[in-house]
Amino acid sequence: MKVICALFRSTVFALFLFLVACSTTRRLQENQYLLVDNKVKIENPVKEVSAGNLSGLVQQKPNSKFIGLFPLKLWWNSIFKNSGEQPVLLDLSQVDESKEQMRKYLDNIGYFDSEVNDSINYKKKKAKRVTYKVKLATPYRIRQINYTIKDDSIIKLIDDHFGSTLIRPSFILNSNILDKERTRLTQILNNNGYFGFTRDYIYYEVDSALHSKQADVTLIIKNVYIPSDDPALPAIEENHKIYYINDVFIQPNFRSFQSDTIRYDTIVKTLERRGDPILNKYNIVYKPPLKIKPKVITRSMFVENNNKFNATDAKQSYKKLNELQVFKYVNINFREVKDFTKAKEENKNYLDCIVQVTRNPVHSYSIEAQGTNSGGDLGIGGYLVYQNKNLFRGGEVFYLRLKGAMEAQEGGATPEEAKDRKFLFFNTFEAGIEANLYIPKFLAPINQDVFSRYFRPKTNINLGYNWQDRLEYERIITNFSFGYEWSETQFRSHILFPIDVNVVKVTTTPEFDSILAGESERFRNQYTDHLILGIRYSYIYNNQELNRIKDFTYLRWNIETSGNFLDLVVNMTGAQENAEGFQTIFGIRYSQYVKSDIDIRHYFVFVKKHTIAVRTALGLAIPYGNSIDIPFEKGFYGGGANGMRAWILRYLGPGAYPNINPNIERVGDVKIEANIEYRFPIFKVFKGAFFYDIGNIWLLSENETFPGGKFKFKNFLSELAMDVGIGMRLDFKYFIFRVDIAQQMMDPAREKGDRWVIGDNNNWFNPVYNLGIGYPF
Repeated sequence: MKVICALFRSTVFALFLFLVACSTTRRLQENQYLLVDNKVKIENPVKEVSAGNLSGLVQQKPNSKFIGLFPLKLWWNSIFKNSGEQPVLLDLSQVDESKEQMRKYLDNIGYFDSEVNDSINYKKKKAKRVTYKVKLATPYRIRQINYTIKDDSIIKLIDDHFGSTLIRPSFILNSNILDKERTRLTQILNNNGYFGFTRDYIYYEVDSALHSKQADVTLIIKNVYIPSDDPALPAIEENHKIYYINDVFIQPNFRSFQSDTIRYDTIVKTLERRGDPILNKYNIVYKPPLKIKPKVITRSMFVENNNKFNATDAKQSYKKLNELQVFKYVNINFREVKDFTKAKEENKNYLDCIVQVTRNPVHSYSIEAQGTNSGGDLGIGGYLVYQNKNLFRGGEVFYLRLKGAMEAQEGGATPEEAKDRKFLFFNTFEAGIEANLYIPKFLAPINQDVFSRYFRPKTNINLGYNWQDRLEYERIITNFSFGYEWSETQFRSHILFPIDVNVVKVTTTPEFDSILAGESERFRNQYTDHLILGIRYSYIYNNQELNRIKDFTYLRWNIETSGNFLDLVVNMTGAQENAEGFQTIFGIRYSQYVKSDIDIRHYFVFVKKHTIAVRTALGLAIPYGNSIDIPFEKGFYGGGANGMRAWILRYLGPGAYPNINPNIERVGDVKIEANIEYRFPIFKVFKGAFFYDIGNIWLLSENETFPGGKFKFKNFLSELAMDVGIGMRLDFKYFIFRVDIAQQMMDPAREKGDRWVIGDNNNWFNPVYNLGIGYPF
């Protein structure tokens, strides 16, 4: 073994010398230089200008670097000329173009006449670095703002929304901000009847000839100019028209190439909105039979008769119709109604709204397979999934999933028993059925109009039955939940399950009973029958915007409680305690606890798909009343592919527990965890990552089974586990396959003062391999 290791080290060293010897510049001719680096230095930095933004304007980029450290493709090209990546040769004309682009950018954000120079230095022989030196000028600021608008109605609208203006006196004269103000005003007008109004009607005149780094800004909104019928006459100037909605036509089974001879029926559906005295009328034009209830479509419509055209309402209608999975294509158009008697009588302008939607297939089936690795125990599993996207003709989505799994588990039974229960080499089995019904509205015995339509409410009903046959016990888990989801804003959403029921029935083997007899009550309770009847709520904030390269934050806060209603019922009925001193319902002990946790993540997004992801997860669960501990399935755990990756799932902690029995799964009442991960591209679908994890779980009280597991404020910092690792990901856009390799740094299971793992002995390197789908966070 030592010979093999020595040979491996020698081979790696020889390969390194070979790569170094193959200089990346050896094929360059005289007066050719390899561009190895660009750097931007701002002599007088300010908050408004970052070197990162200016770096993005550099026209010539050096060769790409593997994991951001060394130019692997360039080295490969130096060895094999026709492969890898050609060397990027310094081009002085592109240096000049880069400086010009930086000057233009600085002019646009108000720093007119800033100086941008370059300095080109040798990084090594035949290789050069370009440094761009920027000296910012004093920025121009807005002295006063004037408005030139001929339309009094538009003037009033702008006055009503002046509080949110983006340009004010003393602000820097930033053309990007001026452009955003154009967009803001256009949106206001589009939401108040000005159909067809675009930002091109808004422009600025800037007078900067004040010789004091100040400028006067005049915002101008042009009227509409209509060409005259007589070419010799000038165009006719008119105010922009305000449009109202006339009729709304909905085609629920639209086909773009269908024949005009097809016979259509029309249903006129009226809908009364809360607080709106006018009935909203929708014309549903369809080819019989109509396979979706009309009110499902009208409930998703925000465009209403006789209201002013509102672009946001049109966008919300589009979004909500798209959320109905029964539809795969949605298109909303508006058409001006001309020669309209009503319009002439009322002196108004009207639009018809045409909504075209195309159906998805209602039924679908799929088969899913998976491989599992639980602490070294290999297994296989599979799912048969059925989906119906319009179960009761109301856009309801119904899932039915059948599950089967087998695993080869070691220990827990005598050789004879293990042999009797084997199928192939598997000895533990699992089967189950899950049903889920999603309803695109609040299913509640109250008027739906009490809820804002913009919340896009949903109802979820879940029912499941799971049977587990393991070497030590047989467990049956039945669950039922009923709850709601809704969006408060674009970035904020809520989940509330007022009914969440779990019933766990466990039958243990005599051999396992003898083991449990020597353990603490808390540990024994993990393998006893119990009932959970609770309520849970989640608040989610996520300001990520798709297709935009910007930092974003994700936050999820959960809180749940169980057993309070059952405890009230039991106390009212005067039921007696069982032999162990606990209350029961139908002979099953119910759990009482309160649990809360928060997961906060921030993503620093850089150019070229580099990202730093940071996560903090905190949790606390408190048993009370009819419980002395948290149910096993509700406790916090450490380890696994999405947490402390150098520990197997549920085999970290609690606290400083010294792994007296390494085969016991652990859960805790307290969780503290933090992770940081640097993600970077490697080549095409291949992505890489470096990560660091720190955290642990603890108990709130002393426990015989887990000595050292209690949370103590003075000790918890020294009981934090730590690991580092690298990861490889295959990113196929809609599917990410992940392999993470993690190594322990600090192990709280070791003696205090001797918890540092790396380099501790010859066998310190003991990596844990994790397979996963998607990112860990």
